[in-house]
Amino acid sequence: MTVEQLNLLAETGAIGFIIILLGMIKIPKLELNIWSWIGRGFGRAINGEIIEEVRKIDMKLDNHIKYEEVEHIRNVRQRILRFSDEILMGKKHSKEHFDEILSDIDVYERYCDEHTDYINNKAVLSIETIKDVYNDCLVSHGFVTYNKKN
Repeated sequence: MTVEQLNLLAETGAIGFIIILLGMIKIPKLELNIWSWIGRGFGRAINGEIIEEVRKIDMKLDNHIKYEEVEHIRNVRQRILRFSDEILMGKKHSKEHFDEILSDIDVYERYCDEHTDYINNKAVLSIETIKDVYNDCLVSHGFVTYNKKN
C-alpha cells in the first residue's frame, strides 16, 4: 500500500472503521477484547507511578503489621513468664487469673505453631509449670478465693 492510498483511506474514515471492527471482535475462548486491552495499557501508563507508590505503601503496612504481631506475642510471653515467676515465688492466684493466662498460653502456642521461624524456647518450662499448678489447684481447690466475713 502506498502513502497515497493510506491517505485516501484515512480521509474516508476507513481506518477508523477498521479499528471499530477490531474492537468488536471477541474470541470466546481467549476473551480478547481490544478495547479492554487498550484501556488497561492506557490506565497503566497514566497511573504507573501511583501504582508503584501503592505497592511501596502496602509493603510498609505489611512490615508494620508483622512487627506489631511479634510485639504482641512478646507481650503475651512476658505475661506468661511473669505469672510463672509469681507461682515459683509462692504467690497464689484465682481461677479467673489462671483462665486468663491459659488463654494467653493458647494464643502463644498457636502463634508458635503457625510461625515455625519464631523461636520458642523461652516459655516452654514456664508454660509447663503453669499448667501443672493449675491442674493441682483443680484437684485440691487451691485457687485464691474471696472469703466473706459475716
